[in-house]
Amino acid sequence: MSEYSPSLDHLLQKQRGYVSKYPENKKAVIVISGGLDSITLSAYLIEEKGMELFPLHIQRGQTNSVAEDRAVDYFTKFFQEKYGKHRFHKPVKIATNIPPQEFKSDLFPYTKRAGHPMRDPLIHLLGVEYAVAASQKFKTDIKTVFCAIVPEDYFPHSTLGGLRANTINTCINMGDWGWQITSPNIDPFLTVDLIGKEEEIVWAMKHDIPIERTVSCNEANERTNFLPCGTCSSCKRRREAFQSAGFEDSTIYYA
Repeated sequence: MSEYSPSLDHLLQKQRGYVSKYPENKKAVIVISGGLDSITLSAYLIEEKGMELFPLHIQRGQTNSVAEDRAVDYFTKFFQEKYGKHRFHKPVKIATNIPPQEFKSDLFPYTKRAGHPMRDPLIHLLGVEYAVAASQKFKTDIKTVFCAIVPEDYFPHSTLGGLRANTINTCINMGDWGWQITSPNIDPFLTVDLIGKEEEIVWAMKHDIPIERTVSCNEANERTNFLPCGTCSSCKRRREAFQSAGFEDSTIYYA
């Protein structure tokens, strides 16, 4: 993770009297992919924090889009049966290419080194738009967008500093300092200890969340029968996390 920037925290504290906090009305948009991080965080927020979540799933042209979409459908049914439809609303699914197909191939050298430029900020800003729309539709007030960045994420756009910058960007451009975009996994104002993949697995297994049905694989597509490939960097990180957590990985891998 990049160096923590207390100056951004200071600005938020000065403007609104806090840096980040769980919303008093317990309502938030959460960006979900169907992966281990976002699914476990969703369950944690409902069970431990009493949140009411408005999920947003973005089909952004990724290789594993079908596998992720299936995982989102599976956990929507699971969460709504376990917690109720009023706690985990039906996800809104949108399709928008991030990055655009017109120049995605030109980004390849950069992407291999540092990830898709501005991917997370763009996704989170769509979360802001959905928060406004959901507030109108459900006659409520949603100004929190949660994502599931974990300490192991290392791209510049997947850091606490990036989230703070996007929060300030949103507050300024919305003309409202009540907005926040953050990840409870890495935000020191929302968690005492950082929550990484190992901690996620321990919590999920203790709370009977079938995380073997999550999709963290970059390559799950027709070639792998939409199963996690088992060999990409994301699959390797997942397998290592299960081993470190001391739990058997029941995920069905292609290889």
